[in-house]
Amino acid sequence: MLLWNLYFLIKFGLHFAGQLTLSPLWNLGLFALLIATNPAAYQNKQLMKVLRYLVFTGPAIALLLHELGLVVSLALVDQIKALFGFSLDYLWELLKRTIQPWMLWSALLGFMVVRVLDRYIRISSWVGFGLVCILGIQTLPFIQQQTQASKTAAVLEPQAQTRENLSPAELLALGQLDFQKLRVARDQESQTKLRDNAYEGAGPGAVLAGFFDRQRTIALAPFSPVASPDFDVIVLQICSLSWADLQYAKQSQHPAIRQADFVFENFNSATSYSGPAAIRLLRGKCGQTPHDALYSTPNNSCMLFEQLRNVGFEVEMGLNHDGRFQDFSKLVKTNLGGKATELVAHDEVPAGVQAFDGSRVGRDGDYLRAWWNKRVQQSGPAVAYYYNSITLHDGNRLPNSNLNSLNSYPLRLERMLNDIQSVLGEIRRSERKALVVVVPEHGAGLTGEFGQLVGLRELPTPAITKVPVFGYWIAPGYTPTSTGPVTVKQSVSYTALSELLARWLAQPAEQQQKPTWPVLLSDLPDTRFVSQQGNITVMESQGSYWIKAPGAAWKMLGPVQNIAASSQGG
Repeated sequence: MLLWNLYFLIKFGLHFAGQLTLSPLWNLGLFALLIATNPAAYQNKQLMKVLRYLVFTGPAIALLLHELGLVVSLALVDQIKALFGFSLDYLWELLKRTIQPWMLWSALLGFMVVRVLDRYIRISSWVGFGLVCILGIQTLPFIQQQTQASKTAAVLEPQAQTRENLSPAELLALGQLDFQKLRVARDQESQTKLRDNAYEGAGPGAVLAGFFDRQRTIALAPFSPVASPDFDVIVLQICSLSWADLQYAKQSQHPAIRQADFVFENFNSATSYSGPAAIRLLRGKCGQTPHDALYSTPNNSCMLFEQLRNVGFEVEMGLNHDGRFQDFSKLVKTNLGGKATELVAHDEVPAGVQAFDGSRVGRDGDYLRAWWNKRVQQSGPAVAYYYNSITLHDGNRLPNSNLNSLNSYPLRLERMLNDIQSVLGEIRRSERKALVVVVPEHGAGLTGEFGQLVGLRELPTPAITKVPVFGYWIAPGYTPTSTGPVTVKQSVSYTALSELLARWLAQPAEQQQKPTWPVLLSDLPDTRFVSQQGNITVMESQGSYWIKAPGAAWKMLGPVQNIAASSQGG
């Protein structure tokens, strides 16, 4: 029982330090099974010891992760197979993020102390006694709260916590301190926890069902341009960039954003992975669908680029990567509709970074300039161009640099924003017209909030799915306003982008030359914050963010903070 006793003692320490919430009943059950299968009571002691480790190690780890606040789900387990596609450098970086040297030294010291003490006292008895005491401590207030809760309304309005002197990134991500407070205040969950069964008329479950019912009815009208388009539509979808990441990298005031014509400050990408994000963008003519419906056959009326093709645009695409990881290139082509021409291959331009899987990634500026140089030589119709970049993906490294991906992220982000600015200059100098929109897929998870390790994105939290969407109108003679971009503060998602494009196409050329952005951006379709990754959902309801994992009730993550991250200092 030596290692098992150490396991429980470590959990005691973490519990009283406020780092986890011990579940005494589950731990007592595990402890009882371990005592019942003590190898000392069996003839073949060695075999029993091995069997016991094989049987109980998995449940013990899962219980520990659950108590630490991590969501253990099949979605997370399913992502483990993706590790086999990662480079050795990235795997080593992930390992160093997960296991710190102090953890190893602490475990070694604890093992030595327990081994010495075990000679003089029965540590197993003290472990069992400790679990019973914690059970008693937790049970008494729970009984009192249940009595009080029976006299209270079934649903209580969650109380917002006042927080001062925090950066926008901390406000957006809620921060580790607030999350610790929320975990310690588990007694409130007994009153605010709302199960999503069919008989409850309120609460997050009912709100989510109603949300998807409404979204299923949303299908924006086909585009109706007043004339054949004489401008290009350029959509740049960027992997791993959220408002929280901009703050982390101190780039929220980069000229590429400050000099944009418009900025969506409260845009929800609705997912934390690239494939689903690309699908949601490319099907943005219809309402938000549940995650498990994303891979069904798309409806042509929902496909943004197919609808652009129908009104005279020629569709082209470009990736600054090979698109092989999780069949991303095939996924994009399917959701672009018909044929999409790819004028530039990712390996035709200088490498910008080495990808997390060891493959080559072209530099954004070089790739986009190469495409634009070919574009200006064409004499065909207007082009609707989709570009996807993974320059900022976790695990990517700069060539000839010893910086790991976390340390190089600010450098990669600044260079990408500089590249975007440079390409915009190329388009202006060509004296052609273009509407350019930057739409990040999701964030990089650099804040590591809500028990997620840095870089993991299994929980689609606001810090990961609230992304900076911004755009530019480029035309000869057009000068952007000197007062900065027009901002959209309402909660929106992809239907708002599609509606904006529809309004733009419906304008005559003279109005496009002098766009009235406040009018174009007013009263766009609202979309409640609902983000999904696999079978995990994070949603805004009753002024708070809630999370739903498989087999668990809804849990409150914390109060909604309405912030305009783009207007804050980086």
